[in-house]
Amino acid sequence: MKAISEGIYQRGKHGTKYVRRRIPADIRSAYPASQEHIVRSLGTADLREAKELARAELTRIDTEFRLKRQELDLNRASLNPKRIARLDDEQLQSVARFWVHRVLLNDDRSRQEGLDDTEFDELGEKLASQRAELGRMLAQGKSMNVFPALHGFLHLCGLDFAPEKDEAKRASYAFLRWVIESLDYQLARQRGDLVDTDKVAPAPTHPLHVIAPERAPANPDAPTWEKVFETWRDYVKDRPTPTTIASQTPWRDLRQFVGAQGVSMPGEVTPELMTSFAHYMLDRGLQVPTINERISKVRAIYKIAVGKHVLKANPAANTLGFKESGIRQRKKRRLPFDASDLATLFSSEVFTQHKRSKGQSGEASYWIPVLMFYTGARPEEIAGLALSDLCRDAKSGWYLNIVDRPSDEDGELFEDSNVPQSHRRTLKNAMSIRRVPVTQELIDLGLLRYVEWLRARGAAVFFPTLKQDFHGKLSGSFSKFFGRYKRAIGITDSRKVLYSFRHCMKDLLEAAGVPSKYLQRVLGHTTGDGKVTDGYGSDVPFNRLSRYFSRVQFPAIPALPWEPGHGTVSLKDGDS
Repeated sequence: MKAISEGIYQRGKHGTKYVRRRIPADIRSAYPASQEHIVRSLGTADLREAKELARAELTRIDTEFRLKRQELDLNRASLNPKRIARLDDEQLQSVARFWVHRVLLNDDRSRQEGLDDTEFDELGEKLASQRAELGRMLAQGKSMNVFPALHGFLHLCGLDFAPEKDEAKRASYAFLRWVIESLDYQLARQRGDLVDTDKVAPAPTHPLHVIAPERAPANPDAPTWEKVFETWRDYVKDRPTPTTIASQTPWRDLRQFVGAQGVSMPGEVTPELMTSFAHYMLDRGLQVPTINERISKVRAIYKIAVGKHVLKANPAANTLGFKESGIRQRKKRRLPFDASDLATLFSSEVFTQHKRSKGQSGEASYWIPVLMFYTGARPEEIAGLALSDLCRDAKSGWYLNIVDRPSDEDGELFEDSNVPQSHRRTLKNAMSIRRVPVTQELIDLGLLRYVEWLRARGAAVFFPTLKQDFHGKLSGSFSKFFGRYKRAIGITDSRKVLYSFRHCMKDLLEAAGVPSKYLQRVLGHTTGDGKVTDGYGSDVPFNRLSRYFSRVQFPAIPALPWEPGHGTVSLKDGDS
């Protein structure tokens, strides 16, 4: 199956959509040994409809997980039951509510899986017969007939109920009333009435928490991993999908790691477990910066949960990551392309023979490296450019306006509201919004001709063929192509990547004597005046930035002026 959206997958020639959810480690034993996931078809190939259906289906899966967890809790509790002789009214109520909730959850599950005509008729006859029999018992005061069922259920709950005769009769009478109520709800469903389990029998506290809390299983009302993550995600309205996915990865890894240690809830994670998790990542071969970043993300998730009073403590608050020696850091540091690399790259077939990626990159094969070289912008900033982002200032000339794209709700506030939703990017941070001068070299290479060529074809963006990847990145596919392409033409140093163009720009700006404040703004960083100062007033004067930028002496590159691609590059290890 191919992942196409968060929690939604696709397979088959018709593109049928599915939901897929990993079975939590703490309830894996409730499923067949070989089963690690729950997969359910959504019965549609339409993504928008699938997203709507997925929410309901994932809720049903969560309900199933909750039921399985309760079943396992009951099984564990029954291994060492506590002997009791009496249940007060509150305790009886807790047992009865737990019974009704479990009965209705089981009924939910069987109906969701589907009943054929014979099964439906047999179920209806069984429920009607039981209701008549138990109703007669209640009317005749023969409640002791259900005592064996009450005793057996309490044993499953971890309680050995051994009452005197009068207490047994009192408890059985109360229990019988609740059993009849659960049958009435099931019969209503049999008639086609809507009976919502969570409304008529909300998830109750496990009876042991009320009767013998010292032996109780994990509190089912404790915040789940999903609840804590959703609290962090929703703290920032419309949090970008790439940011959400980036934090999901370490959160999921932590859950799996502590689950193997017998910890089932995020509130049970200790500082010691967090330290063990850090060493576990190191043993897996993750790089130190990756480990430290993941710890930071987990710490942030817990911090919001504590601040929102979902959890009481942040076990990652003081978790230490790892430090590398300066020598090792320098060995791994990204490097700029040198003059030889630039000559190799820009004399290759994409830039001199007008060949293109055979995948979705198309004209991006030519323009993204060229634009990054002459602007120092990030790959995603270039990939998401709209034609309206190319502007002309009366005094300073052409420039690229690098801005956030509006959402659907805000589209009417922007002149470029015709930009397709797929290209409405979110920048890395507020200081990434800026204007970058367009050099004469870019114009000589045909940038203005390229824009007119796109307009003639009805495009609104620079790279209409690019599609967002699973992480919501427009530049994802091109970045993979570029990595393979630069290796194929002989640039094999792993420290030289697409981002190396930004390092090139930084070196060129420094060589031109551009003041630090203006250098930082070209690259989309803060000015260096401090967080508070950067948050007030207007940006650095653009006319002055343009004058400084004009000092940059770009090395000549052998790329020929742009022409529409004709032919594709051939890479030994494939294309994207």
